[in-house]
Amino acid sequence: MMEITLSVLFWGYVMAYCVHVIEEVAVGEGFIEMMRKTFFAEFSWRMFFGFNLMIFIVFVIGIVLFELFGGVWVIWPLSFAFMFVTNGLWHLIQTIVLRKFSPGLITSPFYWILIYFITRYFLLTGEILLLNFVLSAVFGTVITLVMFGLALYVRRKMKKDQE
Repeated sequence: MMEITLSVLFWGYVMAYCVHVIEEVAVGEGFIEMMRKTFFAEFSWRMFFGFNLMIFIVFVIGIVLFELFGGVWVIWPLSFAFMFVTNGLWHLIQTIVLRKFSPGLITSPFYWILIYFITRYFLLTGEILLLNFVLSAVFGTVITLVMFGLALYVRRKMKKDQE
């Protein structure tokens, strides 16, 4: 029987994230255009690329640190896993509220499936401490909220600078 490691599941998130970004660019009207029309007229390709590159780099660093040191370092990549899970929920909520497809929704179930595997095969077996799991869930949710807050802040700042 083949055993999948926690690191492999974290790298699965990296792969899912790459496909998720492609979906946000290529499916429907695209995430950038949707953001411009419904939320943030000044949103640009440069902002989208820079933000996603930053998330990618910080997440990969967390995975490597976990692979090198293990233990409590699981919180870093697991927090990003939860950030992706909550981001997927955001795409679902946005689709329901706007009654319009939110680019990113198609790939969001990848995140939910991966968190199921982590929960089933690592939390429930005791390989991840409940405290680390809960802290990661809280941190990941906070990261998502900070992302939205940062978008609101940049939007307000840009509008103020235009006045």
